[in-house]
Amino acid sequence: MAPASNLISNWEIRDVLEPSTRQPQQLPKQLPKQLLINGQQPKLQPVAFMFPGQGAQYVNMGLELIHEISTFRDLIDRCSELLKPHLGIDLRHVLYPKQEQTNQATEQLKQTTITQPALFVIEYALAQLWMSWGVSPQAMIGHSIGEYVAACVAGVFSLEDALSLVALRGQMMQQLPGGSMLAVPLPEQELQSLLGQELSLAVINGPSQSVISGPTDAIALLQNQLDQQGLEYRRLHTSHAFHSKMMEPILDSFTNQVKQVSLNPPQIPYLSNVTGTWITAEQAVNPGYWAQHLRQTVRFSQGVQQLLKQPETILLEVGPGRTLSTLTKRHSQKAVEQLVLTSVRHPRQEQSDLSFLLTTVEQLREAGVSVDWDGCYGQTPDQQDIPRHKGQEEDAQKDNSTLVAPDQPQPDSSNTFVAPRDDLERQLTKIWENVLGIKSISVTDNFYDLGGDSLLAVRLFAEIEKVFQKKLPLASLLMAPTVAQLVNQLRQDQGAAPWSSVVPIQPNGSKPPLFCIHGAGGNILSFRDLARCLGSEQPFYGLQSLGLDGKQTPLTTVEDMARCYLNEIRTIQPKGPYFLSGYCFGGKIALEIAQLLRLDGETVALLALLEPSPVEFSTS
Repeated sequence: MAPASNLISNWEIRDVLEPSTRQPQQLPKQLPKQLLINGQQPKLQPVAFMFPGQGAQYVNMGLELIHEISTFRDLIDRCSELLKPHLGIDLRHVLYPKQEQTNQATEQLKQTTITQPALFVIEYALAQLWMSWGVSPQAMIGHSIGEYVAACVAGVFSLEDALSLVALRGQMMQQLPGGSMLAVPLPEQELQSLLGQELSLAVINGPSQSVISGPTDAIALLQNQLDQQGLEYRRLHTSHAFHSKMMEPILDSFTNQVKQVSLNPPQIPYLSNVTGTWITAEQAVNPGYWAQHLRQTVRFSQGVQQLLKQPETILLEVGPGRTLSTLTKRHSQKAVEQLVLTSVRHPRQEQSDLSFLLTTVEQLREAGVSVDWDGCYGQTPDQQDIPRHKGQEEDAQKDNSTLVAPDQPQPDSSNTFVAPRDDLERQLTKIWENVLGIKSISVTDNFYDLGGDSLLAVRLFAEIEKVFQKKLPLASLLMAPTVAQLVNQLRQDQGAAPWSSVVPIQPNGSKPPLFCIHGAGGNILSFRDLARCLGSEQPFYGLQSLGLDGKQTPLTTVEDMARCYLNEIRTIQPKGPYFLSGYCFGGKIALEIAQLLRLDGETVALLALLEPSPVEFSTS
């Protein structure tokens, strides 16, 4: 028999991006100077800015705002010019590349030496845009590099000094040896015993959402340990072990560089990542604090909890996507009525950038925030007068193309709101609203379109089990992603339905089916995005663990799982060639299935190990 290692294929899954053909929304020609709320003048509603960190960036973020809003465009231009001597490139060519250079720009944006300045520039420009429209923060919080934006807006750094430090910070980090980071759904206290001598607690994003950072081999050993305990985890796609001991070699040099710039007490309160509470003047003007900030744990959860103590404060994410908004909405201390908004669409949202931003403006107005419409309208030129931005003169298109992932379902704004129709739907809708942090959910709203993900699904199903005394597998959300559909699952007699480990996540398509085996936790909810990235022509089946329904007896060995899953795979595909994959711990099971198939004389055309835990390969 051929060595097992010959069965392994390197398989990297990427989002495929293509231009949108949607037309940008124009600002109305006449806007009210002031909005009356219920016949009264708007009250002063406090707003807090939230600035995201690395991982939120994407090519062409805010592209249409560059074309449409002069204030935003001028700030991007100014910052990019100031960064040229520090980066040696024009950042605009990476942010907004020509179409044929998109892939190259995407790779550049993954380098921390480019990522950090890029995020700073976008977030600073957005913050200044909001303030020019009369939306000024009463408080701020940033996530890692996002704290530099908060400090600059607060007056701790001048713009020139902030840009030079951010560029230097990224360059110094880039020169360090590579490392890895692992997201683990455990609280800080339970993680301390897992760290050992090499690993560090890098980030606390929520009461039970943490990130561990350190050398890649130490992270791999931790993955193995978590597998043995049956705990979920997720490997982050980062080049370095940020906020870990691996950052220590540059701390003294960076401190000396910070000493060269002028530091001032903050004029707007903001929260410190280092302490998880309000920054003090002494910390802000101490160069050593900014070195600590580079090395120490990002205590975002504790920081945002300070903002959640005042439910009347509107939390506005000022940066690309919805990373911090999602973390905030799932925080256990968030009140249902507290409003959390975003400024720039997620790259998978097929929507005009300007339309998205104006929707947020409207939500702020409805909540009682006074917006300077004269300033807003005055900064937005007519479309026919829009000059194309540098690096895109040859790619000018009338539709102001944006980038989206194909086959990604989007909320349909034309859908009619459907209120709960009976007690069961009312109970379930209430659970959804509490978990997602959203008011007035329609029973036809899709869980994923509302910002749901696998971690929120765990909370959702724990609440469902508590209220209804029924244990549903997480994979139920793949087939029943709305309240109305999930209620039908609750109404069914779960004992009458035969259990199957094979879940048809995407059963249609002309290609041979791909079977993907679960990770250590046994669930396959996270496979949904992978199936969509592979496209509608790729049949995709997930294999979930026995016992998730609370009735089946879980299997305890890789060999037993492999035999059981192979029998179920053959009910879908009796003969090869077979295409197999396994996520993390599931890679071991997929490898064992491949061995069994080879012994039966079958062909394994693909064996893809996705973020695998360590595997010992036999050479006999």
